[in-house]
Amino acid sequence: MMIRIMYPNGGYDMVHNNVLDRLVTNHQIKKFKRATGWVDIDDDRVRLRRAISPPWNGQDRRQVRS
Repeated sequence: MMIRIMYPNGGYDMVHNNVLDRLVTNHQIKKFKRATGWVDIDDDRVRLRRAISPPWNGQDRRQVRS
């Protein structure tokens, strides 16, 4: 999936969604577009998919339902 972004210099681009987290984390973009509108990474709360929590490596305690 491609996502529209705005760079700090005002330029626009389209990037794959797997690149978006890196751009947001490194403050390489100013905004990105969601279905609900533009998100300003300095003003709006942004949840990152991989940057917030690493993959779980512990024992899975959930019960498997059949």
